[in-house]
Amino acid sequence: TGRPASWTGTGFAHMLEGGWVEFHVSNVPFSTEYDVIIRYEPQHPEAWQEVRLRVLRPSPVSASSPCGNTIPADDQLSTSLPSGARYVVLHQPICLEKGVSYTLRLELGCAAAQKDPTASVLIDSLVLLPRYSSLEMFIAGDPSSMERRETFERYRCAHSFHAAGPSPVAEPCSSLLHSLSAILHDGALPCLCNPQGSLSAECQPQGGQCQCKPNVMGRRCDRCSPGTFGFGPSGCRPCQCSREGSVSTVCDSTTGQCPCREGTHGPRCDRCQPGHWGFPFCRPCQCNGHSENCDPQTGSCLHCRDH
Repeated sequence: TGRPASWTGTGFAHMLEGGWVEFHVSNVPFSTEYDVIIRYEPQHPEAWQEVRLRVLRPSPVSASSPCGNTIPADDQLSTSLPSGARYVVLHQPICLEKGVSYTLRLELGCAAAQKDPTASVLIDSLVLLPRYSSLEMFIAGDPSSMERRETFERYRCAHSFHAAGPSPVAEPCSSLLHSLSAILHDGALPCLCNPQGSLSAECQPQGGQCQCKPNVMGRRCDRCSPGTFGFGPSGCRPCQCSREGSVSTVCDSTTGQCPCREGTHGPRCDRCQPGHWGFPFCRPCQCNGHSENCDPQTGSCLHCRDH
């Protein structure tokens, strides 16, 4: 369509008032404070007023741990979702520790002052962005760290990761982001591009995104995009589900089988099941027990038995 992608994974979570969704986090690379970014697609004409985020920890925080200053109130955050935006950065960071698994529970309260059962929002993802003002390379107090912090703030380097989709990185940010990533991950990370799904073994220096073949997605180019199937050396093939016969345009990513409406049949749900006729409405054949099959277009009974 020419529009930049506003989602990152296989699609959005469609949420209503009172709904919630949980994000399981088990790959925290470095113990520090993280800014939380909610990426979403508004479906409501006004800002969604009541949005809460709860950090569910596997056990109480030890006073001697890197997050030892965290109190229970720090794990209860709230915000709103402006209707004219596609992401929001929560005002307060959360402290997470390397090697610990967390559940982040996003809960939607009322969209406005009055309850509205029709109000909805599309949630794409949660982003956990290390808060640069908590990292030694920016706050050590020496002239070099002060210069790094000034550059990071002047060029708004963190903003490159706020929105979904690729975002240009200012040249002065590039070396700072490389250093930051090396600190967080204790060195550079391998690309690990999938040899079947990617065009080369090289990936982008920031973020590690590999170059994917047609209809292939994922940082490593290791799975089919929604609406395609058959991951292989040529990429993935479009599902081509029948609009009339299937309940969705998304098919099984391995077999290509589309989800058929009642009475429809075939990999693309583009014909009636045996014993039915009149696609796409597919009514049962009316042969009064003299035949099981009828003409799929006209409904005329076929191979009638005399008795």
